[in-house]
Amino acid sequence: MDLQPLTKSKEAKPLIASPRVDLLFIAPFPELMLALGFLLTATLLAWGLNLDFLIPSGSALEFTGMSYAVPLSLICVLGLFLMMTKQTMLLVYYSTAGLAYGIILITHFNIKMWMSLINPALWDNFYWNTDQMVRPLIDVSFAVHNLIEIILPVGEHLYLFAFLAMFAGSIIVHSMQRLIVFRKVIFTAMLVHVLGALSYLVMPAVGPFLYEPGVNLLESARQEHMYNGYKALIAGGRPWIASHGSQFMFAAVAAMPSLHVASSAVFVYYAWKHARWLAVLYLPLFTFIIFAAVATRWHYWIDVVAGLALTALAIAVTEALFRPIEAYDTTRRDRRDAEADRAACDPMTSEHPL
Repeated sequence: MDLQPLTKSKEAKPLIASPRVDLLFIAPFPELMLALGFLLTATLLAWGLNLDFLIPSGSALEFTGMSYAVPLSLICVLGLFLMMTKQTMLLVYYSTAGLAYGIILITHFNIKMWMSLINPALWDNFYWNTDQMVRPLIDVSFAVHNLIEIILPVGEHLYLFAFLAMFAGSIIVHSMQRLIVFRKVIFTAMLVHVLGALSYLVMPAVGPFLYEPGVNLLESARQEHMYNGYKALIAGGRPWIASHGSQFMFAAVAAMPSLHVASSAVFVYYAWKHARWLAVLYLPLFTFIIFAAVATRWHYWIDVVAGLALTALAIAVTEALFRPIEAYDTTRRDRRDAEADRAACDPMTSEHPL
């Protein structure tokens, strides 16, 4: 490939490789700007509405049956691997992106907890009526979930762990591909949490478990815990958040849209685009998550549709934002390959027998 005309053209000048340009395109500026912008938005909401911005307590995850040891151990293993293999740039990126993701998650759950204080008008009755319009689909979701529980002994745990498996699988597989692919996966997942938290405030809802129980007893127990926290929040208001909010940080209820479905859809999309074999493994899990979101009565069917629409928006924004970065990355790789080919063919650099 002859790149000589390209390097002389005006259009190519901004793409000429240099340490400064490389840093501009490789450094996680979009990820950091998204996190800081979201944090600023939440800070302004907290300041304007006299709400406390909290950090989760050490026991905030206990109701899910998990602890912080699981994500922290994975982060430590990845960091140790990158240090041992001397991949300094990747270590810097993962550390910075991990910080941005952490900021977004904590901010997300703060806004989720504030939902009923910011907009107390619940839309559950409307969403329940839309569910009754597609009642056969709800019955199908019950049947699918019950069938899985018969086939798999751990079926009642699958709703949560199917999502966690997809998250971990995407992190592992896409981190071994081009960095730009991994960045788009991470940025889209973060953007879903940002848009999802803001969407909670538009037409908020608690969930259809208010009207009927789901078919998963484990999830029903979690719903009872979370709904008790919700009622305590409504009764206690801002003082309750200040005193108990850290413990209930991850137990806030919000049905619209379904981010369980939305986040899973992100992983399916990028797997289908960049690792088709992984997408084939994901599709049964993703299908189960969609039906289980309804069968457990965490979500109305309209929440599922809204979650998928949210994913489509997040992907479109990510692709548009990263298009120039990806173009630069491709041009840089092509130029590097062309220079390597020329060097291999150059008689001055080739090895000749004496």
